Amino acid sequence: MKQKKKEVPTVSTIVRSEVKAISKIPAFIHDLEAGKKDISIITLLQYNLIFFIPTLFFMIFALKIGTVYSDYFEASPWVVAKILMVPFMLIVFYFIIPFIRDREKIAGIRYSLLAFIIIGVGITLPSAIRGNYGFLLSLPLHFAGYILMTFFFCPEVLGIERTIRDWFKHKKQISVTTIYLSVVLLYLVGFGALYYDVYNDPANPHAFKFDTEKTPALETFIYYSMVSFSTTGYGDIIPVSAAARLVFFIESLLGLVINVLFIAILLVFISNAEFLSQRSEEAEIAKEVKQEESEIKKEEKQIKKELKEIEKVEKEVKEVEKEESVLSKVYRKLNEW
Repeated sequence: MKQKKKEVPTVSTIVRSEVKAISKIPAFIHDLEAGKKDISIITLLQYNLIFFIPTLFFMIFALKIGTVYSDYFEASPWVVAKILMVPFMLIVFYFIIPFIRDREKIAGIRYSLLAFIIIGVGITLPSAIRGNYGFLLSLPLHFAGYILMTFFFCPEVLGIERTIRDWFKHKKQISVTTIYLSVVLLYLVGFGALYYDVYNDPANPHAFKFDTEKTPALETFIYYSMVSFSTTGYGDIIPVSAAARLVFFIESLLGLVINVLFIAILLVFISNAEFLSQRSEEAEIAKEVKQEESEIKKEEKQIKKELKEIEKVEKEVKEVEKEESVLSKVYRKLNEW
């Protein structure tokens, strides 16, 4: 028995199959969207409960850690809990956002995001009215985390296509830049407020070391947040306590990841723009070549037509010459007679 040789797919076959698969993605997403119902107010409340129940659990857990290790962190339990809630909320968003994405339309996910912001502001607003802005100023940290995780898992909620190449076809780089700036500004304000809480913590009034003698205010720590997020490090403000260094570590790590991520997106945009410009130039050249070929074909047709006419004239001339030769022969014979 002879074994049949397996056919090795060519590069063009693989490319065609990949393009065909990619072209089916919008229809597949549309089918998923079509099978989902419009979100209701009760569903929104359920999703917010799904958010706030694990949030409450992590808050209790963070307070427990802060109570046990307050001496190690050199801060009060509540300040330690606020610091630990930054990574804990990212964990909550990591699991909850894909959970909602698989069950709701894009509009439903946007409504749940808006409801989360409204409820968060509503919970912290009473304390802000009484003059305690600590809870309200900590919200930008979690809003930034929410937007960042949404950008990772379902960017279409933020108006961005899932396929990176499509971002630049539809000029979505402006939207990507806007999302990046929103996340950065929210983190700058949120971490600045968190540094300010650590500084005002009565458990350790010497959490930071300053080169200037001026009394630092909230804007001072927002500036320091910018320095930390960009990993610049001027050294004019130095975190001394473990809690202050933990905040610096979290922000520097997030800043490193976010900056590298969006720089990578920018490089993809540049390379993709070069690819698109090169492809457009090739298309223009191909168009010119086709136009020249069509003109050459027209000229060839015209030349063939003229050659046929010349052949026809030559044929007529030959026939006339033939007739003249016959007549000349007849004339000679008549003369001979």
